[in-house]
Amino acid sequence: MQDRDLDLATVTTNQGNLNQGTLGSGSANPYNQDLSQASAYTRGHYPLTTKGIDLGVNGVMPELAQLIHNNRVSILANTSTLIKPVTRSEIKAGNAVLPKFLFAHNHQQRELQTGRADSLGDIGWAGQIADNWSNVNGSNSLGLNISYFGNNRMMIGRSTSPLVLKTGAPPNIAHLKEGISNSSDDRRALFKALAGIQGSTNRLHFDATNTVDTSAPFKHLYNSLLLKSLLTFDQLNDSWNASQINFTTPGPYGEALFDIPTHQQLGFSDSINGQLIEQLATVAQMIHMGATGVLGPGYNRQIFLVQLAGFDTHSSQAATHPLLLRELSLGLWKFQKSLEELGYAKQVTTFTMSDFGRTLSQNGDGTDHAWGSHQLVMGGLGNGSAASLDGGKLFGTLPDLHLGGEDDFSDKGCIIPTMAQDQVNAAIVRWFGVDDGLMQSLFPNLVHFQTNGNFDSAYVDLFV
Repeated sequence: MQDRDLDLATVTTNQGNLNQGTLGSGSANPYNQDLSQASAYTRGHYPLTTKGIDLGVNGVMPELAQLIHNNRVSILANTSTLIKPVTRSEIKAGNAVLPKFLFAHNHQQRELQTGRADSLGDIGWAGQIADNWSNVNGSNSLGLNISYFGNNRMMIGRSTSPLVLKTGAPPNIAHLKEGISNSSDDRRALFKALAGIQGSTNRLHFDATNTVDTSAPFKHLYNSLLLKSLLTFDQLNDSWNASQINFTTPGPYGEALFDIPTHQQLGFSDSINGQLIEQLATVAQMIHMGATGVLGPGYNRQIFLVQLAGFDTHSSQAATHPLLLRELSLGLWKFQKSLEELGYAKQVTTFTMSDFGRTLSQNGDGTDHAWGSHQLVMGGLGNGSAASLDGGKLFGTLPDLHLGGEDDFSDKGCIIPTMAQDQVNAAIVRWFGVDDGLMQSLFPNLVHFQTNGNFDSAYVDLFV
């Protein structure tokens, strides 16, 4: 990277550029260098020294830099999977207690999702919350956990499972929609009869003699899930169509808030994927539906899971990493602005988890799998109000980045983390309402990070 600071004044609230949707487009982007994402990636950074943070934000992320300056985002220094604190000397001596399958992505993801870096077989920590909070949303069939990242382990409990959805409008089983036509009513009645439910239409009648017997336990479970899916999709579609939001806040380039900027606007040769932005737009809509009561009374707690994939860059880092960073910056900005416009910013905390960093050395044509990395947490209004994120801060300790330094696992710039992701997650789920008793089940290794005799001394102090 060139040794230069980029001018955050071009994107500050005082200038009004980001908030008014007038960030420079194309070659006028503050990070532009030859209309190339690879050149922009190495051009420079936005310094955070005025926040007392000895770091800079990559030049392709002006929105993230502004969120930090506006106290909406804080940085979590050098976090990852840990069972207990680990030092380089312990690793060199061969007596360090390390996470299982340390540099395997799938196993590290599982450990982040279960809160158990010492085990690969547990259920998810969000799933455990759902198991223990079975009545938190009353009898609402949507449950606590909603995933736009597939049937992810983090959200699977022993007695609960997540609602798995695609982005955008929920699925609509049009041919089973009630009240559309006689044919759709007949098909719906037949579907329910095949699941053991008696009922009639204008033309059909299904009584006990011509419905499926559901006395067999597995058949009963299967049919119950089918019916739950039908009713859930009905509820979601009706609520979604009745709750469309027309945001007045523009995106950074003046686009509609959740529109995906073109590569011409970004000043890149390639386009961003847009996957994260689409997921966060859907989450904002779902939050609004829950908050306004259209999903049913008492539906007041949700955990949403989204993903931004592709960070296993290896030799393609210069071409692909800036696209990922640009989308992350835009996605966080758009989501935070949507929550502020809707009035929910104090009720939502957003945070990142990642199963690996990258080595500081290169392997000939790229970087390798590593360990510690910085993460982000976002929320609140930046005004220090009670129970809000303590924004604009750096939590944790910045590592020694010298190859072979005291925080290097292997002399290749594989940084040893000094903060467990469990410590971060514990602070966030306590804000969410989880008590210390359940916390010890969610994150049992936290006991190794206590600084005194109290279990909660291991939590990162993220909130005012």
